[in-house]
Amino acid sequence: MHILTKSKIVSGLQCHRKLWFDVNDALTQDSHIFYIGNRFGKFAREHYGHGLNLTGQHDTGLALQETTRAINNKSVTIIYEAAFVHEETLVRPDVLLRIGEQWEIIEIKSSTSVKPEHITDAAIQAYVIRSQGVNITSVKVGHINNTFIYKGDGNYDNFLVEVTITEKVQALQDQVASWINELKPLGSIGVPIPTVKMGAHCAEPYKCPYQHRCIESLPKSDGVPISILPTVGKKLAMTWAQKGVRDLRELPPEALANPLYRMIQKAHQANITWIDPILSKKINAYMWPRFFMDFETVQQGIPLLTETKAFDALPFQWSVHRWDYQEQKIDLEDGFGYLEFFRDDMARTFLTTLLKTVGSIGPIFVHNASFERSKLRALVARQDSLDLKLDVESLIERIVDTLELAREGFYAPIMMGSFSLKDIVKAIPTTVDYENEEALSGGGQAQIVWFKCTDPATSSEEKKEWTRRLIRYCAQDTLAMYHLLLFVGNSTQAH
Repeated sequence: MHILTKSKIVSGLQCHRKLWFDVNDALTQDSHIFYIGNRFGKFAREHYGHGLNLTGQHDTGLALQETTRAINNKSVTIIYEAAFVHEETLVRPDVLLRIGEQWEIIEIKSSTSVKPEHITDAAIQAYVIRSQGVNITSVKVGHINNTFIYKGDGNYDNFLVEVTITEKVQALQDQVASWINELKPLGSIGVPIPTVKMGAHCAEPYKCPYQHRCIESLPKSDGVPISILPTVGKKLAMTWAQKGVRDLRELPPEALANPLYRMIQKAHQANITWIDPILSKKINAYMWPRFFMDFETVQQGIPLLTETKAFDALPFQWSVHRWDYQEQKIDLEDGFGYLEFFRDDMARTFLTTLLKTVGSIGPIFVHNASFERSKLRALVARQDSLDLKLDVESLIERIVDTLELAREGFYAPIMMGSFSLKDIVKAIPTTVDYENEEALSGGGQAQIVWFKCTDPATSSEEKKEWTRRLIRYCAQDTLAMYHLLLFVGNSTQAH
C-alpha cells in the first residue's frame, strides 16, 4: 500500500544510509524527547477539542477508510492523525481542521520555535494530502511557548503557539515529488546499502542513531586518534591529517599547549595511568567529613510544578554519600537520597532534605559541578524557598568539582579522552558497574523514568521497580566519586 512515509523521507533527505537502516535494520529508540512529544500531542488534542481521533489506529487500510468518510462528512470538523497515501507515500498529519470547504494542517512540534525541518515535514504532508483532492489552504506549526510559566491553577492558555508557514510550504511543493522519486528505491527491504561518507549531516537536523555502525565500518587503526582530545580533538585531527599525522602519540609537543592535552598524550605514549602527586596531596588535604553529591533533573514539557516552564531542568532526585574518615569503607547502600516525581512542595523539600544531610561543614564533591550549582540557585530563587538562600549559598561554596580535579592530574589510556564518570570508573578499582542489565543508560533514561512514574497509566508495582533502579543509578555516581578520590589519594606512585 505504501513504501515511504513522511518520517522516512525526512530520514532519507538527511542521509540515504540512514533511511536504509530505518527500513532494513531499525533501532528501537527511547528518548525523553519522545515522551515530551507524546504529552504535548495529547495536550494539543485537548486544546483543539473533540474530533475524529485516529491516533491509535495503526491499521493503515482502516485509517484511510475512516479518513475518507470523515472528509466527506461535514459534521466532522477535526481529524487527528488522518491518513493519506499518494505515490506510495503515507502521511498522518497531527491535526486537520475543517474551515468551511477548506482544510488547515497543523503540525504539532514539542519545540519552542519553528525549525527548517518542520517546514519540510509540513511540505510533504501538504503535497500528499492535496494530491488526494483535499483543499489545503493553510499550514501551521503548533509549538511550545517557552515563555509560559505555569501558575499551578490548571490554566494552560497561551501554552501552545501557532505559526503560519503556508508560503514556505508552498515554495517546497515542486520538490516533494522529486524527493519521493529519489528515495522510493531505498524504501524496500533488501536493496543494497548506500555508500555515504560521515560528515556534518550525521548530526543535522537530528543526531543519527546509526553513527556507531558507520564508524565500525571504517578501516581500523592501531593508533590513538587525535580526535579523542576534549574540545579541540576533531578540529586538530583534521588539521594534522593534512600533514599526514593521525596518531595522538606522534604529535609534536608544540601542537599541544594545553597541560591537559599534554597529560593525555604522555599517558598514551607511555601506556600508563597518569596521577600527578600534587593532585594526590591536594585530595588528602581536604577536611572531614567529605560528601559526594549528584542530581537528576527532568524537562517536563507540559509543566506540572508551579512557577516552572516547559524546558526548565527540574531537579527531582539527589544522592549523597558521606565519608567520615580515611579508613571508612563505603558501599552503594550507604548513601542517602531524595526522590520525588511530583508534589507541590517538591522544590523546597529537595533543598531542606539536602541541607539536613550535608550539614554545614566538609567539602561536597560533584562531577561537572556547574550543573548542580545552577540548579541549586534556581531552586532557592523560588518564592517558597527564599528563606533558604543563605544556607544554599553556603552549600554551594563547599562544592568541589571532581571533573576539574581529574583534569588537573588524573588520566588513564582506557578513558580515551573522556572524563565522564562512566569512563573514569574503567580506570579505577570500584564496585560501580554502569553496564549491568539493571543500570540506567544515563540522565536521559532517568528522565524517561520520571515520565513513566508521572503517568497515571503506570502501575504502582512498575513505579516501585523504576524507583528502586533510579535510586541505585543515582547512587552509583556518588559512589564512583568516592572511589576516584580514594584511589588517587592513596596513590604512592605518581607519574
